Amino acid sequence: MPTLNPRVNVTLSPSLDALVGQFAGLQRISKSTVLRELLETVEPSIRQAVALMEAAKLANAKARTHIADDMEKAVKAAESVQSLMMAVAAHHTRDMVQEAEEVQGRRPAAGRRVAPPVSGPAPRPAGRAKAPVRASRPPSSNRGVKS
Repeated sequence: MPTLNPRVNVTLSPSLDALVGQFAGLQRISKSTVLRELLETVEPSIRQAVALMEAAKLANAKARTHIADDMEKAVKAAESVQSLMMAVAAHHTRDMVQEAEEVQGRRPAAGRRVAPPVSGPAPRPAGRAKAPVRASRPPSSNRGVKS
């Protein structure tokens, strides 16, 4: 005989089947009626759980889209800043290739030699203690040591 309500086959463990059968016997109703009434009792909770799961599924897709969009914007901004910084650095730095070609050994080419620093007392501001005067070259025992 056809029915208006859909039917579902459920496989229960032996212990759960015995428990549902005992519960149904005490109420003098069928096991299917016990299960249907239990499910109808928790229907609002099931509806809420389904709504939350659907929202989470959509939120995950939406969150992934937002993260991908944000990362793409961040990469474009970083590339823009990087090209600007490279232009600024190029403007403010010397041509290292040209300078390297001019250097021969450890000393610059003859035309690029820098005059040695003038030794002697440096002018000092009034009211300050006199600073010790450094020799123009360090003693031989300290040559090659960076200060």
